[in-house]
Amino acid sequence: MAAYLNSVDARGLDGAFPAFVFDPAAASSYLPRPVDHPSHEPAASVSLPDVQELPWVPPTDIARLVRAGDLTVAEVTELYARRIEDWQPEVNAFIDVTLDDAAAPQMGALAAASVGLTDLIDVAGLPTTAGSAVMHDRIAAADADCWSSLAGAGAVLAGKLNVQEFAAGTTGENARFGWTLNPWDTTRMTGGACGGAGAAVAAGMVSAALGPDPGGSIRVPAAHCGVVALKPTYGAISRHGVLPLTWTLDALGVMAHRVRGAAGVADHLLVPRTPHGRRGSCEGAALAGERTAGLDLTFGIPVSWLDMGLDPEVRAAFEKALEHLTALGAKVREVDVPYAGDILKMHRAIAFSEASANHEPFLLHQAEGIGANIRDREQAGRAMLAGQYLKAFRIRAMLCRRFSEVWRDVDLVVTPTVPVPAAPIGTQAVTTSSRGPEPTHTVYTRYLAPFSSLGLPTLSVPCGATTGGLPIGMQLAGPPHAESLLFYAAGAYEASTVWHTRHPVLSR
Repeated sequence: MAAYLNSVDARGLDGAFPAFVFDPAAASSYLPRPVDHPSHEPAASVSLPDVQELPWVPPTDIARLVRAGDLTVAEVTELYARRIEDWQPEVNAFIDVTLDDAAAPQMGALAAASVGLTDLIDVAGLPTTAGSAVMHDRIAAADADCWSSLAGAGAVLAGKLNVQEFAAGTTGENARFGWTLNPWDTTRMTGGACGGAGAAVAAGMVSAALGPDPGGSIRVPAAHCGVVALKPTYGAISRHGVLPLTWTLDALGVMAHRVRGAAGVADHLLVPRTPHGRRGSCEGAALAGERTAGLDLTFGIPVSWLDMGLDPEVRAAFEKALEHLTALGAKVREVDVPYAGDILKMHRAIAFSEASANHEPFLLHQAEGIGANIRDREQAGRAMLAGQYLKAFRIRAMLCRRFSEVWRDVDLVVTPTVPVPAAPIGTQAVTTSSRGPEPTHTVYTRYLAPFSSLGLPTLSVPCGATTGGLPIGMQLAGPPHAESLLFYAAGAYEASTVWHTRHPVLSR
């Protein structure tokens, strides 16, 4: 048997589809009925904002302005082209800029909206390198499902965004294309892996961005760059045409500056049906949240997770955010959930095993072309025994069942997105508690990887800033396919705070 397996060259196998299938709804012991929340139909037209605010206008509003004749496609394209020209030398968000070569958009719901794609997402005729030297000559034959959907609605491709190699890291470094720098302070990380997405959205270089999130890759840069990011329920957005890191952890995330911006894009990507029936509009839910008089929801705080350690400024911002939710009418209570440290260990066992299996051809034949930190992790994954991998899956099933019981008592769970603000470039370890220094990637994913392991939807929103002006994020998490509820709650929070009104400024 071993001889046969070794005789099959992994380079001829299709890596796009999972070896195993994971369904977070089926894995739950308790799946609540969707919370009844209002939804408002967006207005057919919107007022033209001040030109200084245009780069951060939600993509669907850009489209409404274009369809109404208040803006032309050329004006929108020129706006984002100027932002890219100004900011790209500062933050290195793009691997390839394609805005000048973009085809005339359809006059649909996303007409002229400028979208950046993390460079693991295929666009026919363009390179998809996954940020790696070993894939420098790969040209996509067809569009990924996600880009096909957005382009069909009129979105314009701004370009391919910088990403940590294979999306296998959380700092935003890249040996081939260089670090992505934080637009709030270019001596700091964006976080990763999709750091290019975070920097591009925060700096107004694109109106939205997409990227994979197997354990925090979209949410870390969203928190560090002060923008909004959705990690959907596992399987709720097609990943066909998106190069995988892992098969059963990856989820395709959406990033935008505003809650309603991310919601409007998500509506074009999420599968139309859930286990409970037809999915409601995320943009309609976000708009209803903006206009709600009171937030009649119960939020759960996993105190054992917070006790693992928080930066003092992050803790202060998070506590103020909880007070604000309470002032909006929400109830906040402590909840007992499986320990995050245990979920993280299980996450790594699955992530390292699947990533090393997925990238076996590179590890066997081109290992010298892979960045050292990524290569070491994936080589460790190759040492994982099949029985250990399967045991991790069984532990995952147990943790899914245990965690799902929390939905009997609360509607959503809330945590800080990342326990610390953006660290200086090159930081290898950070300290958040009496345990002393811990690896940066471990701390960054502390509250994020568990929800990837459980397949649950989460939404990161800005909730504060350090005394030095670095953004701080808050993460909302819900039961499977509760995306519209997340957008409703986040819309209410955002509309009554000021964090979305802050923008970074060029240092030169």
